[in-house]
Amino acid sequence: MTKEAIRAEMAGRVKNLSPVYCREADAAICRWVEQSEFYREARTVFCYVGAKWEIDTTALLRSALRDGKRLVLPLCTQPGVMEARQIGSLGDLVSGKFGILAPKLQCPLVPPEEIDLALVPCCTGNAGGQRLGYGGGYYDRFLPRTGCPALLLCRGQMVREDLPMDGHDVVMDYLVTEKGITACR
Repeated sequence: MTKEAIRAEMAGRVKNLSPVYCREADAAICRWVEQSEFYREARTVFCYVGAKWEIDTTALLRSALRDGKRLVLPLCTQPGVMEARQIGSLGDLVSGKFGILAPKLQCPLVPPEEIDLALVPCCTGNAGGQRLGYGGGYYDRFLPRTGCPALLLCRGQMVREDLPMDGHDVVMDYLVTEKGITACR
């Protein structure tokens, strides 16, 4: 199947997920991340604000702020390009590209190489570290500049084993589902 066909299939699948399952899976995924050595040791955490079809990362964002982490989020600046911007509170977020909450423009820019842990969204992914995003290539361009562990957050019911990969697609280091954290490489 093509990436576009898989994205369409996964969009249909996510619409059919039970809201109860999504809440419980998302909470478990956030707990797995918070309990991980990666999170405990990270000073600078790169996370995203989950869109309605993605993992709700609000608990992770609040924990990182409460735990004194330097919390940075993506800000899309042009097609395929994003920056990491530090927020001091959830009040630093505004509606951004694609209607997804993003840091305000005045939030401090953080160089990718200062990030200790990257938490990554997906349309689908698997335990082999393969990730299918939404087609913009933002993470594939950004993540190689970080040099830190990349944890793919994906509900178990959205995992798909057969994903086409192109040469520019970045392989994730770990997959986090509601069942736990799996090393991909």
